[in-house]
Amino acid sequence: MDKLRIGILGAARIAPTALIKPSEPIDTIEITRIAARDRGRAEAFASEHDIANVADDYEAVIHADDVDVVYNPLPMSLHAEWSIRAMHAGKDVLCEKPFASNASEAEEMVRVAGETGRILGEAFHYRYHPMFLRILDEVASGRIGDLVRIEGYFDIAIPKPDLRWEYDTSGGSTMDLGCYPIHWVRSVAAEEPTVVSATAEEDPEKIDAALGAELSFPSGATAYIHSAMNDPSNKILLTIEGTKGRIVADNPLAPQNGNTLTIETDSGVSSGTVVAGSTYHHMMRAFVDHVRLGAPYPTKGQDSINNMRVIDAAYLAAGLPRRGA
Repeated sequence: MDKLRIGILGAARIAPTALIKPSEPIDTIEITRIAARDRGRAEAFASEHDIANVADDYEAVIHADDVDVVYNPLPMSLHAEWSIRAMHAGKDVLCEKPFASNASEAEEMVRVAGETGRILGEAFHYRYHPMFLRILDEVASGRIGDLVRIEGYFDIAIPKPDLRWEYDTSGGSTMDLGCYPIHWVRSVAAEEPTVVSATAEEDPEKIDAALGAELSFPSGATAYIHSAMNDPSNKILLTIEGTKGRIVADNPLAPQNGNTLTIETDSGVSSGTVVAGSTYHHMMRAFVDHVRLGAPYPTKGQDSINNMRVIDAAYLAAGLPRRGA
């Protein structure tokens, strides 16, 4: 099988962790090209990570003959523009989360993917790890009964200055962090929520340093999601309450950095660490299998649109403007 050749847009801090290192053991992936706003920075990045070619600009990457897939870790405000450009150039795209600045952009991205016949995936890496797959299996099995309440928290400290603290780059706690708890609760419930209410800590103007939102699902289950960029507690937690049991997942985001999964059912309580490698590695394997073999890749298409819709609705409920135009 030919290698899947990947070009990177931007010398982003996340790229080594999310793409380069987890791709090394996968012999069907080759990272062939990178461009950055500053060519010198791209050259230094390429040298450090053994990337053979440095392009003059992003346009050159998406039109390169040695690129099959474009990895887009650019600032959130540029996700839609460059993912769409890449698809029109005949490239498949793996776009970092959050998928877009808002749901309208997400809808256009998915429309272009359908129009061009290109694959457009969102890099929700946690979703492919055995820890989260186990959680989904436990819920689907009915062992904890019917869902009653789901809560997801992602609270960390992000020092300033940082693009995530800037409105013009589509920053904000809910965009960068809260997109995960929203996706957790949507995935667990397997249905789409309504945002009932939301409260934000605004700092600076229009940026949510923290935001919490109450959600309701058609089944009658409820949820609460919270994210904060101004909280050093490092709380990354998912709790799921059912009529016959509960699940508590400490660090479902990146369990390779330490985790605890506790499951309480009528049969008893089990608690321990899930040791199953990197979320990013599992995601990359899933994405390659999707591109090459048509295997499932659930974080794409309507799922990406729906996650952005909840983010938009949370901002509206909190009295903040949605990101983007």
